[in-house]
Amino acid sequence: MATETRLQRETLRLTLDAATFKELLRDLLFREAGKPYFKRLCIPRRHRWLGAWRRLSTYEAERALLPVGGRQLDERIRRFFTTHARLRAEFQESGMPVAAIRVLRETCPGQSATLEYVGVLECALDAEDRYCVTLTGGPAPPPSDNPDSEA
Repeated sequence: MATETRLQRETLRLTLDAATFKELLRDLLFREAGKPYFKRLCIPRRHRWLGAWRRLSTYEAERALLPVGGRQLDERIRRFFTTHARLRAEFQESGMPVAAIRVLRETCPGQSATLEYVGVLECALDAEDRYCVTLTGGPAPPPSDNPDSEA
C-alpha cells in the first residue's frame, strides 16, 4: 500500500508575488515547523559528494528570512535565494495538509483537485525575480484502521 501512495504523487508549480510569498514563509516557519508531520528544512549543498541537501534549522531559516523586527525583508529573502538557490521543506510520509497554509488553501484546489497533502515543498527565485513554489504530494492518506486513535 505504501508503494501505491508513492505512485500517486503529483507536482504543482505556483508563482507568487513577494507579499504572498512572505505570508507562505511565515506560515511555514512559524506555524507548521512545530507540527508532528514536519520533518526538516534543507538547502542545496555546494559539494554534491556530501549529499544533495544540507539540513537547515528552523531558527537559522527564521533568522535569515524573517527576523523578528526585521527591515527590508524583500531584500533579505532575495539575498537568501541568491546565495542558496532553493529552500526545501520535507514532511513525514503522511504529508502536510494543503489546508494548513492559507496561501495553499486558496490556490491549490483550483489548480489541482487531487493534491490534498504535501510531501515536499520547494521555494526558489526565478530569473524575473518571481517566487516559485513547487509542491509534490497527492491525495489524503487513508484513514487509520486503529480504533485506539479515535479515542
